[in-house]
Amino acid sequence: MNYHLAYLVGALLFDAAWAVCYLVGKKYRPQMIWGTAVTVPLAFTSFLFVPQYWTPPSLFDLDARFRVGIEDFLWAGAVGGIASVVGEIFLKERFAALRKQPRKKHYFPFIVMVVVFLILRAWHPQKNIYNTAVAFAVCALMVALLRRDLILTMIVGAVIFTILYFALFLYFLSLYRNFVDLYYNLANLSGIRLLGVPIEELMFAASGGAVWSVAYEYLQGYRFAPGRGFRLVEA
Repeated sequence: MNYHLAYLVGALLFDAAWAVCYLVGKKYRPQMIWGTAVTVPLAFTSFLFVPQYWTPPSLFDLDARFRVGIEDFLWAGAVGGIASVVGEIFLKERFAALRKQPRKKHYFPFIVMVVVFLILRAWHPQKNIYNTAVAFAVCALMVALLRRDLILTMIVGAVIFTILYFALFLYFLSLYRNFVDLYYNLANLSGIRLLGVPIEELMFAASGGAVWSVAYEYLQGYRFAPGRGFRLVEA
């Protein structure tokens, strides 16, 4: 196999999954577009993971040269869009708006997430994949404590997203079975794999899925009203 386009193929697999979610989850398209728009710029954080976590092949060798490539944007947008809706699609939930949700508190868990990441990065600068997973987990825990009505969606969203992420990665490895050995910095990882998938990938999927599955609802001040149309309710 020609591995030069492997990362592009992997990113397009996630983009294809994004398209399926977009077609299936018609009611959640605005939310999905929001999730994609928010996470696409996060592709710039790729420099935190190249080369300490991996150095993937990329178009024009951008990841190797600049530590950020075209594939990073294709992948980041797909991941954010998918994670933001899979829980709701599975549970078939609908939104209701909170009348008295105090907006000044909306961003606090996400600010804490960034602070936790920066502290961990200062402590262990060569372990950004673990720093990211812990920061995501702390943010998810805070959101759960502040909005207990979102816990079910968070858990389901994280589980479904992780399963989908795992399945897509397995399919990718069926095409490029030596990809992990060739392009991951194995000396800097735990060495634990599940059917060939590094456990770090699943940690990222689970923790990130927990956050992004409810980020839209939390930031916009929505709650769920299963079986009902959009309506306003008292906080």
